[in-house]
Amino acid sequence: MSLQLIDRFHPRPRNEQQAAIDAGHLRKRDEIELLSPQHIGSVALLSLLMFVAGSLFFAALNIAAYFARTHAITGRIDGWGLVLWIVINIISSVIIIIIHEAIHGMAFTFWGGTPHYGAKLPYAFYCGARNQIFRRNHYLVVGLAPLVVITIAGIVFTLLAPALASYVILASIANFSGAAGDVWTVARLLRQPRDVLVEDTETGCRVWEIAA
Repeated sequence: MSLQLIDRFHPRPRNEQQAAIDAGHLRKRDEIELLSPQHIGSVALLSLLMFVAGSLFFAALNIAAYFARTHAITGRIDGWGLVLWIVINIISSVIIIIIHEAIHGMAFTFWGGTPHYGAKLPYAFYCGARNQIFRRNHYLVVGLAPLVVITIAGIVFTLLAPALASYVILASIANFSGAAGDVWTVARLLRQPRDVLVEDTETGCRVWEIAA
């Protein structure tokens, strides 16, 4: 099946480039497989570093916001309150995975694509766009959207309601560290020319160019 170029905002150049794609003028430049033995170690290390950084950032932000409102460093949670705090944090960290992938899907849809969802257990859930290719910068937006949107939402929620935000702090951290694959992919794509086209795969992406 021929790949479909997605770009709802520039129909004329899209149609011209689609004709070239249909004529077989598409040439592969690169392929990024996040779960390959070559890359999975780097992605895992980045995820660990982002987990540490996210933990320090959101913990410090929560403490500072709580102190600004109550003039106390921390609140006291013990007994069943502590159990509830742990359970809600675990549940929210699972739910945030669904929200993360849903935001990827909304970004695909924004550019005119049709997302699909699946899982590569035990590694990760994913949102992709089968047989569709996107302009590099459009794909960068798709890749970074969950990290940016959820992180900003977590910061705002923490500033407005630090006590309640502590119950979902693990979700904010999990989303931040869970975006390691997205960040790693974006960093690789930024090395490519601006006019390349990107096909999303279940475990990464392929980079294409239209041959002259």
